[in-house]
Amino acid sequence: MKKFLFILVCIFLLGACQREDEGKDRRLVAAEHMLEAIAEGNKRKMEEVYVEGAVPHPNDIIKLKKVWGIENLSYQDFHIEEASIHVFHAIYEDAQTGEEKALALRVKEDPERGVLIDFVGVVEGSNASSK
Repeated sequence: MKKFLFILVCIFLLGACQREDEGKDRRLVAAEHMLEAIAEGNKRKMEEVYVEGAVPHPNDIIKLKKVWGIENLSYQDFHIEEASIHVFHAIYEDAQTGEEKALALRVKEDPERGVLIDFVGVVEGSNASSK
């Protein structure tokens, strides 16, 4: 009986870990799609994965690319790291200053649309990378 209970607990724990990994994968994919849309300056693609009414608006994000120092960067110029369960940092080197910065992409679960991004902003300095 003890062996059966132990095996049952192990199966339960493995299942929970797998669901957590699947959730992280879905969140990472949403962050990658948003980053790709930002790098391309593609407002329509941004709106597909962005929460409607979120600030900054995709139009503002396109305008902020120059301020953030990413207007000439491609998707490959970023390195994505998980900063927390709901935030990913897309780390890059600012072309204007040479500083390491990161776009913070906050994700949320929407019961109807799936995983979406509800905030994009810049993190500078030591907060940019968790390394």
